[in-house]
Amino acid sequence: MWWVNEVARIAIDDGVAYVAWPERGGEARSVRLDGAMLRDVRTRGGMRPVVGDWVEVSPDGIVLSLRPRRTRLARRAAGGQDVEQVIAANVDLAFVATAADGDVNERRLERYLALVRDGGVQPVILLTKADLCPDLGVERARVRSVAPGVDIVAVSAETGEGLAEVARRIAHGPHQRAPRGACVAALLGSSGVGKSTLVNRLLGETRQRVGDLRGDGKGRHTTTRREMVTLPGGGMLLDMPGMRELGLIDAGDGLEKAFAEVSALAERCRFRDCRHEEEPGCAVRSALEEGTIDAQRLASWRKLGEEIGARSKRRR
Repeated sequence: MWWVNEVARIAIDDGVAYVAWPERGGEARSVRLDGAMLRDVRTRGGMRPVVGDWVEVSPDGIVLSLRPRRTRLARRAAGGQDVEQVIAANVDLAFVATAADGDVNERRLERYLALVRDGGVQPVILLTKADLCPDLGVERARVRSVAPGVDIVAVSAETGEGLAEVARRIAHGPHQRAPRGACVAALLGSSGVGKSTLVNRLLGETRQRVGDLRGDGKGRHTTTRREMVTLPGGGMLLDMPGMRELGLIDAGDGLEKAFAEVSALAERCRFRDCRHEEEPGCAVRSALEEGTIDAQRLASWRKLGEEIGARSKRRR
């Protein structure tokens, strides 16, 4: 038991219970929400602590308050509700994992990058299972086409390729990282891309359960809770379940950054409310006709923008 109120960091969130690390060191312990905070979360949509949050905890393990968040990763809550669900807080890096042996999906990557950018987090794309890819250059090019300026690291838990680079980035963190605490990197991606195996390799031990391959050669979903682990080389890694739904909500800033080249063109249109259809002086349509932007990329930008706009209107 702690003898005074402590500031602690949420390290494990399994949906109904928490484990927190005290800021000043010592053993982790189970904590639970204060009654008033729990009622606020359940009845008024109050802020619920998530992995990475700094909280004030009483000596008997009650979470009394939530400290302001520096960054966050958030999506639209599953099930079709127009409610924001924060899945991690105070994250410095977000590794977006996609398997190089057939999992690369440009449209899904765009959603992940918009989500990450909107939360103020620096993204890095991991091409996992690199040893199983017949032409890594082709997959890199596909990723680069939708992630200009974003670092790409090819990794293989089987051969060890890229593991040292991932560990180095986590240990040192991105530039201009807030000084409080070690760097925290989140590991995002669909189920079966090898996230838990990667975590085990970085830890140097089998900590996360890894499922057998399905009949199609893809990994099974195994991670069921959000958990932050300390790596031997420094820094912390947050492993999370694969996300089946990746709806965006109020992520206009993230969309602008994820589609920076299209957003920059839109700023050059003659009319501020240009819909990029038949209006004269449309820089976006001109670039499309000249072949300097990809038609699918533009269609995705429009679709995500309409999705975010429609949900924002429904929430007013």
